[in-house]
Amino acid sequence: MEFRFFAALRMTITMKLFRKTGVSTLINILGFGVAFAAASILLVQALWDVRYDDNFKGCEKVYRLEHNMFDRGRYASMLSRPLIELIRYKNPDIEAMGTVGMIGQSASNQVFPVGKEEAKISTSITPIDTVMFRIYPFEFIEGSSKSFVGGQDAIISESTAKKLFGSESAVGKMVNSDNGGTLTVVGVYRDLPKNCTFCSDMFSNLADQNMDNPGEWSYSCFVKVKDGAGKPDGSFVREAVIEAYGSEASEEELAKFQYLFRLTQLHEAHYERDARSGVVCANRGVVYTLIAIALLLIAISVINFINFAFAEIPFRIKTINTRKVLGERRRSLVLRQLMHACAVALAGFALSLLLFYLFSGTSLASFVSGSLSLTDNIPLLSVMLGIALLTAVGAGVAPALYSTSQPAALVLKGSFGTSVGGRVLRNVLVSVQFVLSFLFIIVSFYVRVQTDYMINKDMGFNMERVLQVMGTSEMGKKQDVVEGNMLKNPDIVDVTFADCELVADLRMSWSRGNTDAGELIVFEVYPVDVDFLEFFGFKILEGRGFTKSDDQSEGGVFVVNKTFMDAYPDNFRVGGQFPAHANEPGELVGVVDDFNFKALQHAVGPFAFMVWGKQAWRYFRVMYVKLAPGADIQAVTSYITENIPIDDPSYISVKPLKGYIEEYYSNEKALGRLVTLASLVALLIAIIGIIGLVFFETQFLRKEIAVRRVNGATVGGILRMINKKYLTVAAVSFLIAAPIAYYVIISWRAGFAYQAPVPVWIFLSAFVLISIVSIVVVSIQSWTAANANPVESLKLE
Repeated sequence: MEFRFFAALRMTITMKLFRKTGVSTLINILGFGVAFAAASILLVQALWDVRYDDNFKGCEKVYRLEHNMFDRGRYASMLSRPLIELIRYKNPDIEAMGTVGMIGQSASNQVFPVGKEEAKISTSITPIDTVMFRIYPFEFIEGSSKSFVGGQDAIISESTAKKLFGSESAVGKMVNSDNGGTLTVVGVYRDLPKNCTFCSDMFSNLADQNMDNPGEWSYSCFVKVKDGAGKPDGSFVREAVIEAYGSEASEEELAKFQYLFRLTQLHEAHYERDARSGVVCANRGVVYTLIAIALLLIAISVINFINFAFAEIPFRIKTINTRKVLGERRRSLVLRQLMHACAVALAGFALSLLLFYLFSGTSLASFVSGSLSLTDNIPLLSVMLGIALLTAVGAGVAPALYSTSQPAALVLKGSFGTSVGGRVLRNVLVSVQFVLSFLFIIVSFYVRVQTDYMINKDMGFNMERVLQVMGTSEMGKKQDVVEGNMLKNPDIVDVTFADCELVADLRMSWSRGNTDAGELIVFEVYPVDVDFLEFFGFKILEGRGFTKSDDQSEGGVFVVNKTFMDAYPDNFRVGGQFPAHANEPGELVGVVDDFNFKALQHAVGPFAFMVWGKQAWRYFRVMYVKLAPGADIQAVTSYITENIPIDDPSYISVKPLKGYIEEYYSNEKALGRLVTLASLVALLIAIIGIIGLVFFETQFLRKEIAVRRVNGATVGGILRMINKKYLTVAAVSFLIAAPIAYYVIISWRAGFAYQAPVPVWIFLSAFVLISIVSIVVVSIQSWTAANANPVESLKLE
């Protein structure tokens, strides 16, 4: 009978406790799960770059050779094979020097097994020499690097082998490539990690390609130093060149090698902003920002967890003391609370895994470079689980020790709920959440401001209703036919051609000797059709634009930008000669106003438009099409693709020029979306914190509210009283967050050549947004307490 009594008493106590704390536990789990899921997603993206080229044995000893012989202040990783061979054995600390061709520029090859053209797939082919097997540790599944000896040999990845040959052995099979002729597969290697410079579906053998051609600078050199050797400087390159050519080279040729060479550790090369390499580079500031945001989200969720743990103490003390009366020991009571905290943390972590999994199946997952598969992120998720359990222990032990040490008098008075210490602790924790919420929201607003500023800024030429058509040299070879076909469509009003994209990070650069100043003149050169300037509406400042007769010039005709003339005022004049590519000098006929020929992360540099003249090096590969007002872009795109007479129309890519340029800001857009996601999560957790605080505090303000109601206070007055406190907390938090956010914004935008001003509205909007959210949440939560019968509240007190 006694056992049943105590069992019933315990059940009654448990049910009352759940009614009081069950809602708080659920919202605590929600906040914890959302925060950990968002932090995990951000860390997946950050770790993609943190581990870039840092994921193979010996990676710390591998460097990329770079030079700035042609660009003042900017390096390049493109070298000639004769130069690489010349310096290959000139430093005793170097174990191996491998050569790679066309990194990042070979991802659209069409490959199929010989005799099975219907099995054609798109794949990347990267030419390498045999020394690269000493640089990167390929793991072969079939065959080996020993068979990789001839110019038509190739090795392919495991996934590519399955696409081409299914379950059959790939070794010995032959494939046709539109870029490399017929290749023989001599080995199959395990798929390389995507966050790796050398990631490719197929590698062909460079053999002796351009080995005797000093004018072809399109090869990258990777250096591996010996064990124990430090990073070598670039002096050995200059010494080798001077040693080989010093007695025969001209002063101008030797002057080139007075410029520095450098070796950049492979992982660090991923972050370089001053090097032209043709591969994707990351912004270290963005990576650190994502890591900081993830850690702050975890911190907010931990704060929220601790806040709820301490806020529940007043409700648990009565239960704890009742259990003491029933004979339960303190150790058992502490363990019980600790287990409860662990259960809540584990439930929150399980929710985070579910949200992580669901996110991976949405379109938003495309903004994350790394894999969002749970199995691919076991190490990261294990760390997050450890943090969750540590949080539970930290947030469970302290409240448990405190609550189990309180005398019954404190319980009866309920003093902890209204004590100064309890209120200060909870207010501080909520203030931290407010500060971080303000910080995230303000920064996310500015990231959007900066991105919109770059996208919408006038770049100095007309891009409205202009389509960029990426094709092949075959399209340029049939230029007259293609142009005639285009102009037959009434929705197309004009057409022009160019060597490559108008806006590009990497294009042909020339260096010319400036004997007066004793330095090289370096500028970017852009071959175009004679009507190109008129098509885009470039403003002529001096001289003239191109004319049809310029096609008959011997050395080419040039129009330069204003920055070019400002940089070299004493070397060139309109109407004078220009150092061209042919034996005959070219002619400088005009100057155009400056315009942005790179994305707006970069400043404007010296630039020259060029009409080939009689001696064109190659055919144009890019066409620009101007549409009539109201034209159907989709219909015109289909028409363009169908009416360019080339063998494989799949090589034709049509896109609005403005949309193409916007792709250069994809990193900023992705960052903006991820920061916005973090902002929403931070705000959600702050709201959860407010809900919890108001829920618990109104339990201890019932007597005060009842007294005020008896004395004539209205419900509106009660709500204003409660809201005033939280608005004060929000205002103080805003004053702390605003200068921090401003500093973060100024530091982040320093990496852009063109910077949007920091508008006041982003700060005011953040304050108004959080204030409104706080008022709504507090008012909804306080409504029940403000409308309660004061007589009943006084009875309970």
